[in-house]
Amino acid sequence: MLFTFSICLLCWVVGYIFSFGFPVTTENAVLPFWGTFCEWFDNRVVAYLFGLLCMFLIAYIIQRISDIEMLIRERTRLIFIFFVILTSTNMEALPFKEVTIVLLCLVLMIYELFNTYQIPEATGKLFNAGALIGVAGLFMPQSICFLPLLWIGMYQLQSMSYRSFLASLIGLLTINWFVLGWCVWKEDFSMFTSFFLSLIDFDLFSVFMTQWYYQIGFVGIVLFMIVTSLYIKRDAINNRVRVRQMLSFLLNMSIWSFILICLYGANTHFFVAVFYLPVSVLIAYFFENMRYRYRFLLYFFMLALSTSPFIMRVWSF
Repeated sequence: MLFTFSICLLCWVVGYIFSFGFPVTTENAVLPFWGTFCEWFDNRVVAYLFGLLCMFLIAYIIQRISDIEMLIRERTRLIFIFFVILTSTNMEALPFKEVTIVLLCLVLMIYELFNTYQIPEATGKLFNAGALIGVAGLFMPQSICFLPLLWIGMYQLQSMSYRSFLASLIGLLTINWFVLGWCVWKEDFSMFTSFFLSLIDFDLFSVFMTQWYYQIGFVGIVLFMIVTSLYIKRDAINNRVRVRQMLSFLLNMSIWSFILICLYGANTHFFVAVFYLPVSVLIAYFFENMRYRYRFLLYFFMLALSTSPFIMRVWSF
């Protein structure tokens, strides 16, 4: 664990030295909300420290969700470790980008969703889940594509009803309603126009047109994820129904994120960061159920896959 944290901190230090992602700009922003945050992080030290703290916070929450729901039969910190190392080596998401806020909203959405297991009456939590997706959409409009995924999760966790469905939808619309009110007050509807235009601004499969070393790292993680998925399906009989359904939702979320990566190539690196959120849990599950000898070898193989694009990018900088 100390070795992994050392690599993680080294990546952040290297990013700080070479100023990866700094200054924080509104270059890829569609709506003006991100510009407010950019004004707060005009200092490089503050930007990197805040980004590092947010990464640890998100990793802690997803680790906490796993511990509460007992997604992994043995208590382990592998989820925290994998998320931290995968995020730290994704230099396009450093130090603090729109996707950082999106990740925080999505991990809280997962927390609210999992707390509604077999409780169709939990409309308040599902309203919160929909509202969190709405907040994420203020920074990355494509984030509202996760609303159908929320509905799939509600069906899988047996919390779907017409009231819970409407609660999640109203949660999303409530955020948009405030934005609409702002547009009416300012007599400027360009935000809504930009929002919907960005949803149909597809750039298919451009992720496979990036640098070869980035493709190797990403494709390697995807192949590793496929093996993990097959293992989870085979091992499902050994889990409680609750755990099985939650792991299935996380698997669907990883597939959903991969589809968005292929659709919105201009935001490839951002959706890769979202892809790593469920992947960190699923791969940790796979590792924890392996023999120690193989686990040790695969861990370093995984570490090599995730760090190689970062090293090659720094080498060519």
